[in-house]
Amino acid sequence: MKIVVCIKQVPYIDQLKFDHDTKRVIREGVESEINPFDKRALTHAIQLKKEVGAETIVVTMGPPQAASALREALAMGADRAVHLLGREFAGADTLATARALAKALGRIGFDMVLCGKYATDAETAQVPPMLAEMLDIPQVTGVTKIEWDRNTFVATREVDDGFETWRGELPALMTVAERLCKPLRATPEDLQRVAELPIEIIQPAQLGDISQFGLQGSPTWVEAIESIEPPRKKIIRQASDGIERVVRETLDNLKREGLGGDWRLETHQKILAGNIRNNFAKSFWVVAEVIENEIRPVTFEMLGRAVQLADESGGEVGALVIGENVKRFASDLAAHGADKIYLAEHSALKQYATDSYTRIVSNAIAQYKPFAVFLASTANGRDLAPRVAAKLNIGLTGDVIGLNLDTQGNLVQLKPAFGGNIVAPILSKILPAMATVRPGMLERAQPNPNRVAALIEIPVKDVSSRVQFVSSERVTDEGVHLDDAEIIIGVGMGIGGPENIPQVEELCRALDGHIGATRKVVDNGWLPRQLQIGLTGRSVSPHLYIALGVRGAFNHTVGIQRAGIILAINNNPDADIFKQCDYGIVGDWQQVVSEMVKQVRMETGD
Repeated sequence: MKIVVCIKQVPYIDQLKFDHDTKRVIREGVESEINPFDKRALTHAIQLKKEVGAETIVVTMGPPQAASALREALAMGADRAVHLLGREFAGADTLATARALAKALGRIGFDMVLCGKYATDAETAQVPPMLAEMLDIPQVTGVTKIEWDRNTFVATREVDDGFETWRGELPALMTVAERLCKPLRATPEDLQRVAELPIEIIQPAQLGDISQFGLQGSPTWVEAIESIEPPRKKIIRQASDGIERVVRETLDNLKREGLGGDWRLETHQKILAGNIRNNFAKSFWVVAEVIENEIRPVTFEMLGRAVQLADESGGEVGALVIGENVKRFASDLAAHGADKIYLAEHSALKQYATDSYTRIVSNAIAQYKPFAVFLASTANGRDLAPRVAAKLNIGLTGDVIGLNLDTQGNLVQLKPAFGGNIVAPILSKILPAMATVRPGMLERAQPNPNRVAALIEIPVKDVSSRVQFVSSERVTDEGVHLDDAEIIIGVGMGIGGPENIPQVEELCRALDGHIGATRKVVDNGWLPRQLQIGLTGRSVSPHLYIALGVRGAFNHTVGIQRAGIILAINNNPDADIFKQCDYGIVGDWQQVVSEMVKQVRMETGD
């Protein structure tokens, strides 16, 4: 078996600074590492090498200094290292990167391709599915467990509400999640041993037409980036000053911020009855996501923004929905702004599968030629969108937090990077413009049940899939609720233990909030993995985030950068979380929460 592992050298995100004058990220003096997810992919490949005698080849594309990552990979146990090196590779977006890697892997040969789930500096998760499409092999993304039997595999992938298990045959590509394995570490002795080993260099001209690579071959481009570090009020109180008074005054402050009211009342759009558009100049499409036989809320958020964009440009809104008996969703999609609803129905489409869904979405786009296409930045959306983009040879912007039209009518996609403190406006050279949208970032329209949309049936001729669905395990639906939760209570190790989770859940019930967790809480099994917030978890954007016993390490707070208001409760006055919050209470979290629940219930009458 020949295993190719694609790795990327990334900077330590917490060391990056932004120069407001030059509008650039300052990388000088910032250390780099092998992307943490990629290191796990490499570790699994090396384990397979020991178990079944596989050959392990590590590949990267990057500047000369990326060779140090390849050296580290060799020290960890890789057999060969290949460096795609040349100025023509510079400035590549995800599609151009995948194209170069696909050409290189065609030369190298492979039975299995392993990649990290995503890179921590960009968080797009786009290159691996694009690479799989270009190599014409099946994929399984976000894998937490793999079982091998010669040329077949059974892989378990993490999704937003649990896990799914799939079976397939090699060759295939998989992306590795954090919990597949613990990463190996190269010792100084190992690094010295491989210091003189050769690294194979592949230059752009060896892979064909150099205009297909780097900036020249990229269908998307980036305008001037901006820093969006949110200012925080940092009003800290001591519970020892009188817990009842401190909690009451804190709740009063939160009420002024919107607690207990309708946080979104002022931004609701109004879709008027009969306001059906029929303009083919610009069609803004939303690919609806169905989960547990319901339309996922982020679909309505994307429709809300599509309505505004269509109104600005004189266009129309389309919704594409795939599954079994999905016509029943038509009235809800129309009420939320869809003018045309494209239906792809088949009993075999009840379960999401990459191959069949990619075929349907790409064929529909090719036939109807929308101006822009939006998908959710969810486990399935991140699996599907890059594959569709690669199949159509168009650009894709991942995990966007905003969508605008510039003065020329081009779609500007606002993408966060480097942990969310920096936003890059991205435009597409090729239509349609395509983006995955982060849940909770856009405002849904106020539904109008009187709207009636045109229904267009999409013929479904081929529902085959090269990987077969085996089973699913639903762990929690709370992970899905975090998409658009207005209030999230984040749990850190400071709460003491899993026996205290019920008190946190009591606060959730009192505030109608949802629970989230730090990585260590999840690693210790106190809460499910789907609730992890942070660098290797998920990013959230609630109106109110309450951090209970959360230390405030960068790896967690990077996931709450887009929270409206942050309230921190911790007994350690020196905890970093107090430097990153709007309101804080220093004191015993259980006493503070108990008093908070009491006062909230007194006011609500519960």
